Amino acid sequence: MKKVLLAIDGINPDRNVFSYAVELCKRIKAELNVFQIIRPGNYSKYIKKIRQQADLARTYIEGSMVAATFAEAGEHETAIDIMAEASENINRLLPESEKAGVQCHFSIKSGNPEKEIIDYVNYNRDVVLTIYDFAAQSASIAGIKKKNTVPAKIKQKLSVPLVVVNAS
Repeated sequence: MKKVLLAIDGINPDRNVFSYAVELCKRIKAELNVFQIIRPGNYSKYIKKIRQQADLARTYIEGSMVAATFAEAGEHETAIDIMAEASENINRLLPESEKAGVQCHFSIKSGNPEKEIIDYVNYNRDVVLTIYDFAAQSASIAGIKKKNTVPAKIKQKLSVPLVVVNAS
């Protein structure tokens, strides 16, 4: 079955972008693969933002690449906080795909979104389209200028069509 990749840059997926991806998958009869990428350079800023929000459920997610990265660096509490927040944010959206009858899979990774998106599509050859949720909060945290919202590397090296959404 063909698949659509929804690549999320950061910890807060945009509901409208997710809805767009679900509706598209429903129309073309495709599965939705949600791939959340958290930039390593932004961990401390994400933690500050997380701690400013309401109390978090501290759920340890074993086997996570992000948790493993922090654990290796002795940052267990940071890994738990970021993984819990990212998972909680996406889990709020998943019932929408179930309701629409769209099968949805979720994965999360720490890294540079430009590289991780290309690697994901190269490894998962059944992806026919990539939607990149380039959220305003990720851009502001990463210090990326809005004028250059689509990294040239993704445009040049991605083997499938790319839809970029900047939900600001």
